[in-house]
Amino acid sequence: MADWPTRIIELVRLKEAISRLDVDRLFSSTLPSVAAPASRLDAWEAGTGVTLDGGHRSFLLAADGWPAFFETQDLLSVDQLAGGRHRDVFTAWIESAPAAARAEGYSAATLLPIAVDLELPLYAAMPVTDGQVASRVLSLDPSGIIDDFDSFEDYVDGVIEYTRRNLADFESGAYRL
Repeated sequence: MADWPTRIIELVRLKEAISRLDVDRLFSSTLPSVAAPASRLDAWEAGTGVTLDGGHRSFLLAADGWPAFFETQDLLSVDQLAGGRHRDVFTAWIESAPAAARAEGYSAATLLPIAVDLELPLYAAMPVTDGQVASRVLSLDPSGIIDDFDSFEDYVDGVIEYTRRNLADFESGAYRL
């Protein structure tokens, strides 16, 4: 099982370092939400008939979502997975999905959005087959699939690495308006 507290602390520290350098306030420095109780995850799975991937599920048991998880993209909580504005924005976007996503057969019915940006068309989603969420995480934008992670853990590690690169850009002055 993933060591979520260590990964969460690492990402928080990177975001705090960026916040100290981000004089233009391009990115929010946010903390994850408190852990979701297992009963809420069980209820979501029972209500939807969908079984979450083990890595994603274990993360939600450590942190139930994270606003501005990566830049302006929110990692969805259990309640946001169930519905609401984030889910609606993703569904509207995927209904007019780019050719690359359509070519792989993805739709609102075959992808579970896990991260949604309400400002830009940037998303992360996990394929769903026969009621089971696969471990794979796809990063999507209008050009199609822009990144493909083998697991939720790899996705989080990727976000940590991208955030580390953002910090290097802030340190070099590349992120100035």
